[in-house]
Amino acid sequence: MESQAIEYKSDIPIKTNQLKAEIVSFLNSNDGIIYLGVDDDGNLIPNKRDEFKKWELLLSDWVNSAFNTSVHELVEIKVTDESFLIYIKKGDKPPYYYKDGQGFNPKGIYIRVGSSKRRANDDEVRRMLKAQVADEFDSQPIMNDKQLTFQYLKDKLSESDIEFDESGLRLLSAKRQYNNNALLLSDQNPFSTKIAVIDGLDMASDFLAKKEFNGSLIKQIDMTLEYISLLNDKKVSFTGAPARFEYEGYPSKAVREAVINAYAHRDYSLSADIKVEIYDDRMEVFSAGGIPDGLSISDIKKGISARRNPSIVHVLDKIKYIENFATGIRRILASYKDFEKEPEFVVTPNQFMVILYNRHYAENDIVKESPQGNIWKNNLSNGEQFELGFINSEIKVVKEENQQVQIFEPSLDSKDEKIIKLLKLNKELSRKEIQEYLKESKTKTYHRLKKLIEIGFIDTRGQSRSVNYYLTDNERK
Repeated sequence: MESQAIEYKSDIPIKTNQLKAEIVSFLNSNDGIIYLGVDDDGNLIPNKRDEFKKWELLLSDWVNSAFNTSVHELVEIKVTDESFLIYIKKGDKPPYYYKDGQGFNPKGIYIRVGSSKRRANDDEVRRMLKAQVADEFDSQPIMNDKQLTFQYLKDKLSESDIEFDESGLRLLSAKRQYNNNALLLSDQNPFSTKIAVIDGLDMASDFLAKKEFNGSLIKQIDMTLEYISLLNDKKVSFTGAPARFEYEGYPSKAVREAVINAYAHRDYSLSADIKVEIYDDRMEVFSAGGIPDGLSISDIKKGISARRNPSIVHVLDKIKYIENFATGIRRILASYKDFEKEPEFVVTPNQFMVILYNRHYAENDIVKESPQGNIWKNNLSNGEQFELGFINSEIKVVKEENQQVQIFEPSLDSKDEKIIKLLKLNKELSRKEIQEYLKESKTKTYHRLKKLIEIGFIDTRGQSRSVNYYLTDNERK
């Protein structure tokens, strides 16, 4: 049965360009097989055996001369007594077309759609041509290539038992020099990632932290995802079911797709860096360049693939960072399917931005309880109740000389929580730095820090005026 990957032909058509168009459609679209000398059900037509030798000679000539480039590495002819098969691989340099005189032949560009071919329209041809430019950028050799090192990439490959192979990773140009793909994946990658955490809803608010990551593109992806995970708190809700439901402010799948896609599909011919801005209610991920290949957001939501950096995608696919099936935006949307605010995608000619909304902020930081909430609270420790906001202070009951005494341990207010968030983002800070951010007196800040030390949330390092405060290991986790 004919399909996206299978075509049946009883003979080479009188108008031979029709068969050339079938071959071209596979070269431009997907791997496929053409069965020659068969009926509509794929059964051999016996009297066609006598044509096999003539067909083989003709098609062998076509492979080298009938198309805009030699396709001998992409087309294989297999002939037996019972079958004549043309195996075709999708090429990596589309558009492919059959010749019709000299020069570019747009009428000879075909693509495969379902079980048939059709001529590519202008937009499809334009996307293929743009993809060629991207390939040229990837493969373009760089200056001073001997100075590149790949330690981070090598370590990442070794984790998956993958050998560091410069050719297999597409790090070399045609002249065996390091190319732009190698530069981006090297430890000397000139591009960086910038992250800003804002204490509010816009840039007019104070900054909680600023970070910049450098080095291999793979390293920057790892560090960006790790840093965002520090901010991505989990919450617990109780729905009446015999278990508590935990969910993150930002779905981890959506974050991962948005971040990795920013690196995989950005336009590296532009000098801008990857940027991530994290506000109270949302996260914005910026990458340079609009949507590649002239596609629209609607196209990508439908699963139409867009490749600006195929060599980078190839490496990310090898180390299992990406599934090369054009599912990124659909995965992001699916992660928010039960949330009232859908992720947004803002596209300009020079920028692509993904906006992910904080699901905790939308609930105004209130932990939901079922009508049986008290039952669930009774199953939690005091520490868990305190952490989840069921109580504002922990209460312990101890016996002193046969009398029960209630001890109220200190509760946390919003500024105490800001101190914890600051230390999570900045590893350690001095009392003065924390005081300046809180805009409180030295005494108030000191008492807040003392309280957090007593509770066990933070600790100190150093002495006298050089004391710095940091989160304890349990809180940092």
